Amino acid sequence: MSKYSTISDELKSEIRQGKYSKTGKLPTEYELVERFKVSRQTVRQAIACLKSEGIVSQIQGSGTFVCDLGARKNRKNKENFTIAVICTYISDYIFPSIIRGIEESLSGDNYVVNLVATGNKVDKERSILEKIIYNSEVDGIIVEGTKTGLPNPNISLYRKIKEMGIPIVFVHCAYPELDSSVVVGMKDYEGGRMAVNELIRQGSRKIAGIFKSDDRQGLLRYSGFSDGLLEGGLGLDCAEIKWYTTEDLEDFIVNDNCVQSLLSKGIDSVVCYNDQIAVRFIKAAAECNKEVPKLISFDNSYLCKASLVGFTSLGHRKEELGKVAAEKIKNMLNGKPEETVLLDWE
Repeated sequence: MSKYSTISDELKSEIRQGKYSKTGKLPTEYELVERFKVSRQTVRQAIACLKSEGIVSQIQGSGTFVCDLGARKNRKNKENFTIAVICTYISDYIFPSIIRGIEESLSGDNYVVNLVATGNKVDKERSILEKIIYNSEVDGIIVEGTKTGLPNPNISLYRKIKEMGIPIVFVHCAYPELDSSVVVGMKDYEGGRMAVNELIRQGSRKIAGIFKSDDRQGLLRYSGFSDGLLEGGLGLDCAEIKWYTTEDLEDFIVNDNCVQSLLSKGIDSVVCYNDQIAVRFIKAAAECNKEVPKLISFDNSYLCKASLVGFTSLGHRKEELGKVAAEKIKNMLNGKPEETVLLDWE
């Protein structure tokens, strides 16, 4: 018997004994080379044998995993469905309202909701997706993507999930690499235009913008912001733009001297990526004894309502967005085709 056949048979025996049932993941090629004292090519031949029998599958960058051959039942005959809801955050900002909308739509309809948060970290998102593929009975996924404005190394995992027939509904926006994704979000481009148009209507001529660069919402709002300036007869040189990412949110406004920099250039208004940025801007302006210019932000959250300095915030339809996403995942589980829908700002 060839060496690779011997390795293949031994791994097959270990799989049947449940040795890898906890993670579903086989040792790496390097570990198998060390264990069996063979070449990497021999190990690859052994893995190829297991793949040809449908016992394992591979995902680039993740490794080799045991296929869950008998666990996934025919969904059409299932009495209960498990929906994984993957958010960047669960208890922060507008997310509780979105989750409430999802749970309200799914409650009482034989759906079980599993909530999990990525913290807007790609490695955490990867870990969650791998568990869904190999260790869980998830039937559908509602997910807010992680850092959708940047190239994402987890695209292959999303594609694997789609190949498995598990429907996915993205909240807010999807990764551009995933064609034909179903998205339930807000009209972010139009929101950026609306904000600028309103400021121009109020007489603003030196408008600043603060946007988030690592998600597509920020990029789309900036795109609408820029087009709004041009449509309003103002050149792009009339705007002062500042960018921030997830990692530097906490100290972006103060430590980056953002407020001082903008106010020193004579700006009369600011479009902020969201209410969190608007409130930070107000606080930073107060600390340096500067008058707060006109502010327009997004989401109309509790932060907007609690602010001691009033500002305008476009209303995010949080609960409705959650409900629409939940209805779409239910339809997709029942074999009905679904399409992207973007909601108007209130």
